Amino acid sequence: MNNIKFLFLVYMLLQTAFMMILPVIGPVIRTQGLEEWHAGLIVSLSGLFWMLTAKFWGQKSDQIGRKKVLMPLTLGFFISYLLWAGFIGYTLHHPLSIVTMLLVMLILRCVIAAFFSGINPVMVGYIADHYEPEQRASKIAMLGAAAGIAIFLGPFIGGLLSSIDLAFAFYFAAILPIFALILTYVKVRESDALISNVIEKVNLKMTDSRLRFEVLVMFLTMNCIFTFNMCIGFFSKDHLNLATQQESATIAGMTLSAVGLTLIIVQILISKFKPKRHLFLLALGMLCMGLGIFMFTFTQGLFFFVFSAVIMGVGGGLIMPMINTITSLSVKANEQGAASGLISAAQGLSMLVTPLIATVLYHYKNELPYWIAGGLLLLSLLLIPKHFNTQQKLEFARSDI
Repeated sequence: MNNIKFLFLVYMLLQTAFMMILPVIGPVIRTQGLEEWHAGLIVSLSGLFWMLTAKFWGQKSDQIGRKKVLMPLTLGFFISYLLWAGFIGYTLHHPLSIVTMLLVMLILRCVIAAFFSGINPVMVGYIADHYEPEQRASKIAMLGAAAGIAIFLGPFIGGLLSSIDLAFAFYFAAILPIFALILTYVKVRESDALISNVIEKVNLKMTDSRLRFEVLVMFLTMNCIFTFNMCIGFFSKDHLNLATQQESATIAGMTLSAVGLTLIIVQILISKFKPKRHLFLLALGMLCMGLGIFMFTFTQGLFFFVFSAVIMGVGGGLIMPMINTITSLSVKANEQGAASGLISAAQGLSMLVTPLIATVLYHYKNELPYWIAGGLLLLSLLLIPKHFNTQQKLEFARSDI
């Protein structure tokens, strides 16, 4: 379906813009005289806005249509990102007070998060509208592969541009959403599977018995990812004893790009083989990510530094499509956007909690935030057997209806 391919391209452009500045955040923070915990505070508060808006956007797309929600989301993301890039570029050459820097960055980052939080629920809802349950794992994996391309390209380009000037990555990233907006308007048609005529009101919560395991695993997975992303700009310089902030941004970008390439490969394989053992692959992904993040802290030299990040990438490549697929299969047609919105809200909750805690812990011991994040994810593997039994009961109940 050509229409879905254009949707994947839109998703890739938006994700690339979002990922491009990750290797640059740490060096920018230090260049401006801010501390690690300031970066954590900025991302944490934006996570609050992400968490509060994700379900709204997903539920709204259930009611009025995916494209009708995707268009204003993309426009809002473009405008807010452009303002953020302009502000960062200005402050790099005209330093402001720390209070002013922190306040403006907080506001702009929160607005960006409020728009970006709806992208994934709308995309997953669109796939659920057009594909039968047995096809969704494959298509959601393709969506994940598009994100993997973004994770590969974004940090690589951002790290490369930052070696010239730290502001270049922000300016380049701000341009991409406008291309996504034009592509959405011209090439993506509205979903045929609108359910606005459904009378039943959808009011899903994170504590819903069908979704609470998926919400927890998504939260802990993103806890690992945000810990990795928030600290890598600092950790690469401190752990590898690099000389300059630009060099640390370049190494961080290269490492994140290796993770992105791994995500692409793993999720393309999933899309080709169309696996049905979703829970098994989810558990395998959790194991890889948990072990990878521990390995990352014990590395010696650049090769093993990147290799351990690749193991994390294998885990992420398995976890993300499986979580979204299991969630999609657990709810009804008129709940797809809302359910995906809850999973996205779990990401926002992790974004709210993790960055500030991780950067504070990093101040005391560089490896500590990584150890805690990986340990919590590995502990959650103990819940897999119970969730398997719950799934079996739900399937048995549905077969009796």
